[in-house]
Parts: sequence; structure tokens; C-alpha cells
Amino acid sequence: MEATGQRITGRYASLAVDGPPAEVARELINLVNVQGAGEIAITPASKRSQVSEALERLDPTNSWRAWWHRAAGEPVELTDGTPSRLLPTPVHGFRPLGGEEGTAPQLGINIGGHYLRLVRIHRGKVVDSWEKRLGSGRQSTLFGVSLRSFLEMLTGDELAHGIRGVGIAWSAPRTRVGLRAMSILTEGGGEVVGLLDTGELDSVLTRALGCPVHSWNDGEAVAAAEALARPGGRDRPLLVLKLGTSFASGLALGAHEVSALPMQLSKCLPMTVPPQRFAHPMVGLHGTARDALGAACVSKTFRLLTDRPRADFEEYCLAAVQGDPVATRLARSAARTVAETAHFVSCLWSPVDLVLSGRNLRQLPYRQMFTELVRRELTLFPSGITLLDPAGDVSLSAALGAAALSQAHT
Repeated sequence: MEATGQRITGRYASLAVDGPPAEVARELINLVNVQGAGEIAITPASKRSQVSEALERLDPTNSWRAWWHRAAGEPVELTDGTPSRLLPTPVHGFRPLGGEEGTAPQLGINIGGHYLRLVRIHRGKVVDSWEKRLGSGRQSTLFGVSLRSFLEMLTGDELAHGIRGVGIAWSAPRTRVGLRAMSILTEGGGEVVGLLDTGELDSVLTRALGCPVHSWNDGEAVAAAEALARPGGRDRPLLVLKLGTSFASGLALGAHEVSALPMQLSKCLPMTVPPQRFAHPMVGLHGTARDALGAACVSKTFRLLTDRPRADFEEYCLAAVQGDPVATRLARSAARTVAETAHFVSCLWSPVDLVLSGRNLRQLPYRQMFTELVRRELTLFPSGITLLDPAGDVSLSAALGAAALSQAHT
């Protein structure tokens, strides 16, 4: 197929792509997942119809485009007009977690599909934390939860007593219209999720708890926490991938700012196809980065390829450290996907530093092995990306970052 030299341009970012229409369509999907829906200009204009046809083949049921239309309130629309001037990247500001003597504590909360983490912070220090398992998949105890039950879950713990503000990190994508509770864990998930989806939850919780409450995407929160933990100004943006059941992504753009773009990197299509391709539970695409990096998909792939029907993610980690050929293959695929993802973000703006965080890296031997694989893969790309170790406790970072983001808005 004849190669094409093209550029795809959205509202906030632009990318040059060399390759056939299928490659341009794949990168178009990735661009939208980072910066959101709306008009995407294709240049040269003569290539738009070919790219549109290739997009139809990658998204044959229109599920990815329909999801973005619902989430953002506007469609993904390919145009052949002159690209508009790029808009500045929207940001959220945050402040260090300090406080004068006598100031009441803050509460940071991280809510995922499987865990609820509360962190009590006083004068910039974590004084206590608590974690509750919420189940898995549609069995999460948040599915269908009422506002009253949710409040009891929070206020029933002494960590929430006498606080001056609350920041909540949700596993919920951000769009131009706010956080959207559109995932397999939360869609149609009851009163709390409905309020989050309509943008009313923070005001309702503020009235109920008697202090300001602000909600954030968990990728934004963990990026804020990592930036806060690194004193001094940064020369480069800091991309943080929080690896869990799926994975969250955040981009710190300075000492006290994080990107407010969607950064839905788990929905991107990497060039390296994952060992097993599953339908993404939200957007329906097969072969997304989630398949290579998310614990749910990695565990499922490991079980399928090894005929171990009860194996979990921890067993996969142990097998990878022990040199099991299947687990090693999965780890290398994951490392390659991390490197590709960081390179893609660098191509959109400027070279980034990279931090890997999250529950998937709790086991030290596996973390050491996996980060070494990632470093090797990064050397194969021209971006000059540096992999940094997490600066703080990865189990607390999303809750801490949510508190820091909320402090700047209180």
C-alpha cells in the first residue's frame, strides 16, 4: 500500500504520521484518546476519505466513536479543512499539602473499581490511612450505591472527623464537560455515580460533610502527587502511569500544574499488538494498551496461554521473576507498550520524564525486573525519555494528589 505523509490536528495537539491510512487512523484514535473528541483535521485533505475508511475498519461497530460522543457531548469528526490554531493545554493548579498550626486536617480519597483508600493529612503529613476492598468488576460494592450508603462509608471512619476539605480521585475519565462515570464498573451504577456524571456530586457532598469537596480523575491526582514529591522546578513534563486493573494516566506540566486533558491512554492502540486482544469494556476496541498493561487482561492472558485457570496477577508476577517463558513474553510486551505510550505523548508536545506507579508494581522483585525492561525499551526510541522511580508511597499517591488539587480550589 502506498505510504502517506500526513498530519492529524485536533483542538490541543497535532501529530505527523508517516504510513498507510490504517496507521494514520490508529494514531488518530490515540490523539482523540489523549485530547478529546471534536474536529480532527487531516492534511493533505485528499487523504481524508482513505483515513475515514481505515477508521471504520478499526472501529467497525462505531463503539469507540459513540463512547466519545456520549462522554464529551460532541462527535469525533474528520475534516479536510485547514487546521485551526492549537489551543493552550488546559490545566489544573495545585498547592503543597501544608497548613498553619491549628489548621484542621484534610482528607484524600482514592476510589477505584476494587479499592477505596482514605488518607488523613495534617500540616502536610500523612497521619493515618485506611483501605477497603470493594470487590471486582460488577461485583464492586460501589455499583448501585446510594448517596446515604456512600456517606456512611466515608463518615463511619474516624479519619473523616473534623476535616477542612476533601479531595476524591475517581477512576472516571475527564472530558470538556467534566468527569464522566462511564466505565464497566460504574455505568448505571446508582445515585452516587449519577451525581458524579452530572457534575453535582461535589456540591451534594460539600453540603453533607460541611466542608469543600472536589473530585478529580485518578491520573490527574497521581501526577500531582508525584510532582509535589519532587522539589524544585522541572525542565520536562512528567508522565505518570498508574498501573492497576486497567491503568490511569496523568501529565504534570510544571511544579504546580497538571494537564486537564482526558489522557485516556489505556484506550489507545499501541503499534505492538498485545499477546491477546480483548474488547475494551468501555469503547469496544480490541488490542488496546489496557490489554498489555492492565492486571485484569494480563492475568486473563496468562491463564489462557498457560492453562492455569486459577492464576491471578501475583502468580503472573512470580512466574515472570522466575523466568517462565509465557510470563516473560507478557512482561516484555507490557514494557514495550509503556515505552510506545511515553513516546507518543512526547511526540505530541515535548519529551517527558516517566514514572510508573500503582498496585501492579507492589512486588519488589517484579517491579525491579519490569522497570529494567522498560528502560531497555525506552532506549529504542529517539525521545530521550527518562524513567524515574516513584517519589512517594504508590498506594497513597492518588489520594494525596486529590487532596493537593482540592486545596488549590478551597
